[in-house]
Amino acid sequence: MTTGKVSTAMAQQTTGARRWLRGLGALALVLLALAVRLPRLAERPMHTDESVNAYLVGQVLDGGRYVYDPQDRHGPALYLATLPVARAAGETSFVALRESTLRLVPVIMGVLAALLFLGLAAETGAAAAVAAALLWTLCALPVFFSRYYIHETGFTALTLGVILCSRRAAHRTSFGWAALAGLCAGLMLAFKETAVLHYAALAVTAAAAVCLHPAADVPPRPRFVSGASRFVQAWPLLVAGLGVAVLTVLLFYTRVFTDWSELGALARSLGRFTARAGGEGHAKHPVYYLLLLGRGWAGLPCLTLAALGAVWSLRLRHPAGCFFLIYCAVITLLYSAIPYKTPWLALNLWLPLGVLAGLGAAALLQAARPAVWSRAALAVGTVLFLAALGADLRARVYRDAGGEHNPYYYAHTLPDLLRLPARVAQLARTAFAGRTPTVAVVLADPWPLPWYLRQFPRVGYWQPGQDPGAADLYITDPVAGPAVQKYIAQKEPEFFGQRPNVLLILWVPAPPPDGPAERGRINR
Repeated sequence: MTTGKVSTAMAQQTTGARRWLRGLGALALVLLALAVRLPRLAERPMHTDESVNAYLVGQVLDGGRYVYDPQDRHGPALYLATLPVARAAGETSFVALRESTLRLVPVIMGVLAALLFLGLAAETGAAAAVAAALLWTLCALPVFFSRYYIHETGFTALTLGVILCSRRAAHRTSFGWAALAGLCAGLMLAFKETAVLHYAALAVTAAAAVCLHPAADVPPRPRFVSGASRFVQAWPLLVAGLGVAVLTVLLFYTRVFTDWSELGALARSLGRFTARAGGEGHAKHPVYYLLLLGRGWAGLPCLTLAALGAVWSLRLRHPAGCFFLIYCAVITLLYSAIPYKTPWLALNLWLPLGVLAGLGAAALLQAARPAVWSRAALAVGTVLFLAALGADLRARVYRDAGGEHNPYYYAHTLPDLLRLPARVAQLARTAFAGRTPTVAVVLADPWPLPWYLRQFPRVGYWQPGQDPGAADLYITDPVAGPAVQKYIAQKEPEFFGQRPNVLLILWVPAPPPDGPAERGRINR
């Protein structure tokens, strides 16, 4: 065998070994992400938004159909992704659904996002991509919302998918990658209408990045002209990606081209989104997200790593680093300027910050290589940082996942509410001798009661001021209106906490005057 053939064989073996190592590394990351996200999934009480999403899935499982509502709902993608998971678990009705099954869907999306961070290796370098993937896997905020049955984790994963696929499409002049980028962009809008914000942010970022890093093979010319030339050259890819994105949106919002009415609702949702951005009871100060991201033992170290990655990217004019730095600045300004703020929206800022933090970690690793003492210091710092991540996970994700002091658990359902369905079931066995009681819920905002009372078939919901009619049990707030007073005059109140400073009253039958034993049985 000639020397050339030996060299080729060795190169092929080396390439094969690297592929195996990359595959094993990806598998290890998946197992780690699952190990962190799966424990005690059903332990935290269902948030109002989770219960609304669960109800919509349950309606479809019960034979109904999902109807897009631009008022207080989002797109159909989350619900469609949940249906096969629920059916695979044998949960084919709303009553049969479980918290752990529903929350498994964002867990899967969180694992997918971790793999997408690994996919940035060609853009950022292997060390930075691995560091960013590990940060997503272990940081408390992305882990917490990867266990939360809302749209944001899937939306964040798709945003990263758009960035990754579009950059590969541009670098390789690949229509396949352009189509994948368009698919991810279309799915973003199928998840949430706020995708339009990210489209704008990504467009601004791409334009700025092209102007900052003109193609190396373009003859010397003004930077703006060079950037414009690259945009012109890329138009076939842009058209291909845009076409796939539009097709994806049409598939989701027309029920595969069978009902076009929801497209009008989607257009109206933009006006609703503009109105809601004003706050609607959720207005907060502009630096809310940065303060939230900096909390905990590992918050400030993560932001410090991101700042280091930003400085390193600017100093070396690193193309991917500068891209994520620009995107981070644009999306942070957008979300900080909008008064409406909730903790899960911080994931949109965490995405570029996580990549910059990975670049910062890679820069530290590179700087520590020459000297033994610097490598030792880096090793000690890494151990301390991992300990900080573990402490945040324990405090925010496991020990106090549903506590009022957890900054991620916003407008949370109190664990005390879990006593209410158990109490109704007890009354059905005792006071009503096994008969299913009729329950009238008269509340302006009953959620998450439709989730927790789903096993009782005779429950109705009314707004304050409406007459619910006669029922065995009533659930109201402390200010029950005149329409309800006539029904609860002969009943006794039992109190339950719904959310902080929000009290519910379950009105139960009064015991017989000469039956103290019965009284104790009902109010136990």
